[in-house]
Amino acid sequence: MKRATFIFCLLLTIFSVAKGYSVFEANGKVGLKNEAGKVLIPAKYEALGWSDGEFSVVSNAIGYKSHNKWGLISLANQIITKAEFEDISPAEASMLIARKKSPTSLQIVCGIITSSGKEVIPFLYHDIKVSSLRAIVFTRQGNQYKYGLVDLENRILIPQQFKNIRSIGSLRYAVENFENKWALYTEDGKQISSFTIDSISTFQKNYAVVYQGLYQGLIDREGVMKVEAKYREIKINNDGTISYRQSPTWLFLDGQNNLKQKALADSISGIAKNLLKFRSAGVIQLADYTLNLKAGPRIHELQNFRKGRAIFSVDGKYGVVTDEGKVVIEPRYSHLQRDAMFYISNIKQGNKNNWVVLDSIGKPLHTKPYDAIHPFNGEFFPVTNRNFWGAINPSGKEILSCTYDSILQQFQGNVVVKFHGQYGVINEREHWLVAPRSNKLRLISEDRFLEYAQKTTYLKSFDNSIIYFTENRLQVNGDILLEYLPSGTIWEIGMNGVITNRILLPDLVEKIYPETEGLRGIKKNGQYGFIDSQGRLRIANRYDDIQPFSEQLAAMKIRGRWGFIGHDDRIAIQPIYDEVSDFKHGLSIVKQKGFFGVVDKTGKQVVLPRYNRVQVLPNKNIIIEQGGLVGLADAQGRILINTKYNKIDDLNNGYIIVQRDGKYGAITSQGISTIPLMYDYLSYDPSNNIFLAMVKSEWIDVKL
Repeated sequence: MKRATFIFCLLLTIFSVAKGYSVFEANGKVGLKNEAGKVLIPAKYEALGWSDGEFSVVSNAIGYKSHNKWGLISLANQIITKAEFEDISPAEASMLIARKKSPTSLQIVCGIITSSGKEVIPFLYHDIKVSSLRAIVFTRQGNQYKYGLVDLENRILIPQQFKNIRSIGSLRYAVENFENKWALYTEDGKQISSFTIDSISTFQKNYAVVYQGLYQGLIDREGVMKVEAKYREIKINNDGTISYRQSPTWLFLDGQNNLKQKALADSISGIAKNLLKFRSAGVIQLADYTLNLKAGPRIHELQNFRKGRAIFSVDGKYGVVTDEGKVVIEPRYSHLQRDAMFYISNIKQGNKNNWVVLDSIGKPLHTKPYDAIHPFNGEFFPVTNRNFWGAINPSGKEILSCTYDSILQQFQGNVVVKFHGQYGVINEREHWLVAPRSNKLRLISEDRFLEYAQKTTYLKSFDNSIIYFTENRLQVNGDILLEYLPSGTIWEIGMNGVITNRILLPDLVEKIYPETEGLRGIKKNGQYGFIDSQGRLRIANRYDDIQPFSEQLAAMKIRGRWGFIGHDDRIAIQPIYDEVSDFKHGLSIVKQKGFFGVVDKTGKQVVLPRYNRVQVLPNKNIIIEQGGLVGLADAQGRILINTKYNKIDDLNNGYIIVQRDGKYGAITSQGISTIPLMYDYLSYDPSNNIFLAMVKSEWIDVKL
């Protein structure tokens, strides 16, 4: 512990938060002043501080950026190292982690230098993490990253032959082998436990919690198991005692509360036919319904399965696993997202991104990494490199070189790009179809585009011929253009510039709404009505307000109250409500005198407006809430469940999960209780037609 105290004091001494220094700018460059305003470093650099955006002084040295590279400079304005690093940032003591291009492979490699510029750990590694005056290093060997541990003089303490190494405090390191098992090592590289641990926490009061299988135990810093791994969770209390509890018990029940199976876990959920997801203390494992665990990694996060595969993460690194537990893409990526049949991946090295598209089994489609890769647009992946845009096709070939300011639109094999501040159109062979110009462009067909020039919009062909132009607003609607005239009239324009239809509006129209069910709402003389697609008045403007048509009815407002009319302008539901919703599934939610109810299309009050909230479900059952408690009615308004529960979940299979006062159960749609209201949680797995009921375990305090 004396050594740990020494390290802490050393860090306090060496790392200054740069109090008393200020960065100033002149002529687009930056320099440094002291507290008295004296210039220490003249303004001649692109940045001062560190590449991670932080600013601090390490032993009278700071980083400087010149020609997009980083180096070290002293507060006395003496160059310590030339600007040759991709990035540089402080580690422990006076050490700095830096990255630069390898002179042999041109890959970015990582090393450690001191604040005086001396190289203490050579530039051989993919990445380095410094902890307790030790450096965790790793490099790629074949398709695997292999980790090791060295001291700050590059003496090997743990050879680079492991899957992962991390510092867990108390001068101890957790080491993972390629069988996904962990062991405990000292800071001098001595192994003090066997590789039988599935995961291990950081140390607290010289003890760490370990997992073996789904259970926790306790290990001390000498590698001795103090508590056997047979508990769901262990807590180390401040008074030196420990608390433990078993996992919650999960019961697999049918709708009549018959027990089919039971297991211990924090949570269990069904994710596919005969496939369960177990979670215990942040670790996910897959199992079948006979509770046989699938072989595979100990997952921390798991996304949804699609076609038998899902993205998962371990310690913040992402990969892909099958529903049989087989890893098809190793969890080595800082970011991984599924895109069509591909995966867009990133391995971040310091502040540098290395984006690559992978195929379905994790094979890179290209060797050149990019700063960013954007989602597949049906033709290609837009990419950026050094702030310039390009594109790669599904085979990984760069079909658009990274020379464009941006890629704005892809349409039928052609692309709108911004190039040197101007806009043009190219094809996927990078031939200019529309020469660059200052006006913005939009492709609307295989050989037509719109050009926006100040107040005028032009319809043009690729030979730059003007087909049509207007100062009015144009809207693309399939293979026609809609032109909105100041009078409210709408013209339909074909791609040859010919007006194919004129939608005339009544005179003095103040407002027009989108078309629904063949009619458009309008406002004229302060009142509302509807016109047809030819602009003819179909429903006179005599209403205070209107809503769009839905299911052949539109809400209208008269004298502050809402009702409904049909297409023939006949009142279908009298205007007696404060609020109404559009019709859906033949029902509308209405509000009257501060309470909610439901009406059908005849105006019948299916549910009387006397509830604080109502919700119409897709199966037409209706959740009703009164006094903070909920119940259920059917589409005819018959009360199926009285308002006596805190929460209900209609499963649409004849069963409803209910919750009251923190306890869960299930009842039928006729209100008959089949699973007693006694469980701490209850869910339903439709893939396997089973209920999953959870019963919590209690904490027990013991002396260590």
